[in-house]
Amino acid sequence: MLTRKQLPAEMATSEEHEERTYKELTQSLFLAIQEPLRQLYDVAAEVTGLFASITSDVLRGKPRIIKTLRYCLAPVISQMRLGQLIGINTTEAFEEQGVAPTPYQAGRLAEWFHDHLDRERFRWLDGETMSDPEARLAETYARLWTVSLQSNQNTTTQYRNQRKERQEQAIADALLGIPLTFQAAIAASATGIRHGGINDVADILPRYFAREKKILGGSQKKQKADVVVRPTDAPLLFCIEAKAVGIRLDSTKRLKELSDKQTDWHGSSLPITTIGVVAGMFSVAELVATIKLRGIPIFFEHDLGKLTEFLTQGTYFGSGWDHLALFPDTSADELQMGLKKLQTSTAVAKAADLEASSGEE
Repeated sequence: MLTRKQLPAEMATSEEHEERTYKELTQSLFLAIQEPLRQLYDVAAEVTGLFASITSDVLRGKPRIIKTLRYCLAPVISQMRLGQLIGINTTEAFEEQGVAPTPYQAGRLAEWFHDHLDRERFRWLDGETMSDPEARLAETYARLWTVSLQSNQNTTTQYRNQRKERQEQAIADALLGIPLTFQAAIAASATGIRHGGINDVADILPRYFAREKKILGGSQKKQKADVVVRPTDAPLLFCIEAKAVGIRLDSTKRLKELSDKQTDWHGSSLPITTIGVVAGMFSVAELVATIKLRGIPIFFEHDLGKLTEFLTQGTYFGSGWDHLALFPDTSADELQMGLKKLQTSTAVAKAADLEASSGEE
């Protein structure tokens, strides 16, 4: 049985696991993305005459350089904010797909880039007298500065995406080892209709699992589950949510998301058990409240054997699943305090999510 005394040791292992994952992923990402960004910077510098001539025609001819130019500004501007200035949602299509902006859009962008270019970084643009060695040094410094800004921001964005993918893949690998079989598409109903989400238990075949599927079946919010499992012939589904937290204050928000999904799925017509798989910096009190009061079994990414035992044998850390019997040494006041945090959207929880919301490439 998982006990309150055992939890700190599990959490320490979980935190070490998350720190190792962060170091491994961010270092490899940072190194991998720098060369393409250097190349894009060099293209931008060449076609704009070292940023002295950022014109509408240049932006229409080389729209991908808009990505570099956003990071040449003081302050840097996001894709969405820049897109709003020209009447669109985002400049992503210009930057990632090479879609040419309209003449009007390109003209507005050229004006913005000209007016907000970081003159201190690109010192040669103001006619400052420099020797050839000084000019070369200034140009090198500006290149390093800009590419570093981009690399750090892009690493943050790509880390979030890859961390989620790694956690979900770890869960999938554990399920394959039971063994279960991966189901790429929702099974067709007897009528041959596919609803774009899980509308019936039969949509997932016995001893199969699926990834990233919306839960329908009368669910009010129709939220997506990271992994949906049907481990036996029984008409039961297990929806697994993967939560990795690198900032301790973010524990509240992630566990609240898990709790909210459980509430939504309980209101559907489907027999669903909500499961959480966590890694990183979680509050012990909030974990206990989630498990005991919300009745959500929580497993750790560093020990997914416990998850497969739960799915195949119905055991939770060696004992039958009985959430109300867990953590008898935790006071009612502490449990209620942990639950209250999960039920309220606090300013702290929102602030902790700023890192995640800032990640545009």
